[in-house]
Formats: sequence, C-alpha cells, structure tokens
Amino acid sequence: MKNIKSHFEYNKNQRSGILLLGILIVILQLMYYFVDFPTTGTQDINTSKILAIQIKIDSLKVREIANRKPKRHPFNPSFITDYKGYKLGMSIQEIDRLHTFRKKGNYINSAKQFQKVTGVSDSLFKKLKPYFKFPDWITNKKRGTSYKSKNNFFKGVKKDINLATKDELQKIIGIGEKLSARILKFKTSIGGYHNIEQLNKVYGLKPKVVTKILEIFYIKKEKTIPVKVELKDLNKATASELKLINGIGDKLATRIIKFRKSINGFYFKDQLNEVFGLNPEVISLLFKQFKIISKPNITKLNINEAKFKEVLHLPYIDYELTKKIFDYRDEFAEIQNIEELKKIEGFPLDKYDRIVLYLKAE
Repeated sequence: MKNIKSHFEYNKNQRSGILLLGILIVILQLMYYFVDFPTTGTQDINTSKILAIQIKIDSLKVREIANRKPKRHPFNPSFITDYKGYKLGMSIQEIDRLHTFRKKGNYINSAKQFQKVTGVSDSLFKKLKPYFKFPDWITNKKRGTSYKSKNNFFKGVKKDINLATKDELQKIIGIGEKLSARILKFKTSIGGYHNIEQLNKVYGLKPKVVTKILEIFYIKKEKTIPVKVELKDLNKATASELKLINGIGDKLATRIIKFRKSINGFYFKDQLNEVFGLNPEVISLLFKQFKIISKPNITKLNINEAKFKEVLHLPYIDYELTKKIFDYRDEFAEIQNIEELKKIEGFPLDKYDRIVLYLKAE
C-alpha cells in the first residue's frame, strides 16, 4: 500500500503544474469546437478557367463526332459507277438507266437531265443536286473559255482529240510524257477516236483525266469515214513498228521478235498467244495493223533420217516427245506417213499442225 500511495503524493509545485496542464487541455478543446480555422490549398472547381477548359473539351468532342460522319464530295454524274450509285442511294434500275444512256456516247449536262435520265425520286434528287459538278465548258456555256492546266491556260474553241499533239496533252493535269504517248499510239492503232469508250480503253487513263481531256478536246459523234489502214507483214515487222501498238513496249516488242525467230516465222495467227505477256486485247489491236503476209520458208526435216539432237532442237518438241518419236520409229522401222505421229501415245495433238511444219516422212 505504501508503494501505491507514493505514486499519488505530489508536492506543491507538481500539483500546480498538473492544474496548469489541465487548464490548457480544456482551452484547446474549446478552441477546436468553437473557433473556425481558415483552410488553405483548396481550389474552387467552378472557377472561370476550369469552365473554359470544359467548354473547349466539349467543342472538340462535337468536332470529332462530325469528322466521323462520311463526307460527300462534288462529282460528275456522268461517271457514276455501280458502287458509287449504291452509296448515293440509287436503285439498280436507276443506275442501269444512266449506264445505258452513257453507252450511247451521251453525257449528263445538267441536274434536270440527270433526274430525267435516271428517274430518281425528288427527295433523293434534292440531296444529290448540290454535289453535282460539271465541266467548265458546260457550266460557262461559252466558247473560247480559258481552261486552266498545270503549265498554262488553254484558250479558244475546243479541238478535235484526233488532232491533239503530245505537248498539248501533257498540259492537262494527270497526263505525263508516257501517258500522252500512249494516247496517241492507241489513236493510231484504232485509226482515230470515234467515241468516249475508245478513250477510256487507253491503259492508265483514269476517268477523272478523261473528263479533263473532254474540257479541252471533243470527239466527233457524227459518222466518220473510216481510215483505211495498210496492213504490214508481221514476219517483217521491226520492234519500233510493233511498239506503235497500244500495250506493246520495249520488252514485249523484243519478246515477239525473239519468239518469231525461234519458230522461223509466224505461220498461224494464234501463235501470238504463245508469246509470254501478250494479252488477247493487245493481239486484237496488233492485227488491225499487221497480218501474216509472207509465210515462213521452213526446210522440213526427214523424220526417218534425222538424228536425235536435230529433232530435239525443233520448236514445240521437248526431250520426252523426241524419245517417243524415235522409239516409235525404231519399233516400226520407219514412219510411212507423217500423220502416224498422231498414233504415238502422249503425242500433243493440239500442236500437231505446228510440229509438222518442221517434219516430213519420206
């Protein structure tokens, strides 16, 4: 008990200190509850700066939503494709009417004409009309209008496309040296342009560029006297002459002459199909300028006296076929008639008319 009692015995100074501490604690508690201390470091979220930033963010959101919407650009209604017409909301029948109108060599020259030709509804017509874009010579309806190009201005009345020069064509945006040469070369190969479809067939010539050409030049729609082209001998044609055909360049012209040499000259028209890279369309154009006039003079090899290597080196005959021919000859002592080749198992019958150009049986 004495030890516990000693903990609660204080002298006068200690009791005074304890009393002062208690008073301070009470004062601090009262100050905490009744005194309003100012707060520091807080921000007002409704300040003008924050509102301005929020307004800017909202405007950017609106702009982004607007940019996501598909935009419609001005276009020439004469050159609406199936896909373009579908995207514009046209029906299949309306698109077909437009294409039928265009195949006749006609063009849409006004918004009213577009509705009349296609038969689109008034509601769709009102949506499309603001985006129609026609060539300057249609909208201005003046002869002698100046036409702007990448180098200078075209002035005066429109000129016949068949009289256009290489330099004049190169002044049109989108036509360079190669394309202008291609346009003139194709014109020569077909004897002159008579309709827009022929111009669209020029390799690498886009519809937009065709539209620009027609702003400067015109194609006569009336009947023209066909140009009589004097056909040249294909077996005597040079590389320079072959390159005049649209679609034949340096490599292809060299390849044709090399193949012609390997077979000793063209005998059949369809032998051109065997030239690598020569398309049927180009072959058709080629025969408008050339034909096989002089047949090749081929010395035929007697199959009964020929050596293995001699036959192997002939066109259209490979090692396997040569072996089959000699096996057949050895079996029957000799080949009495050249048509006996057809009896050989595995003989390429589709090449018989070519192979017999170089072989005979005597």
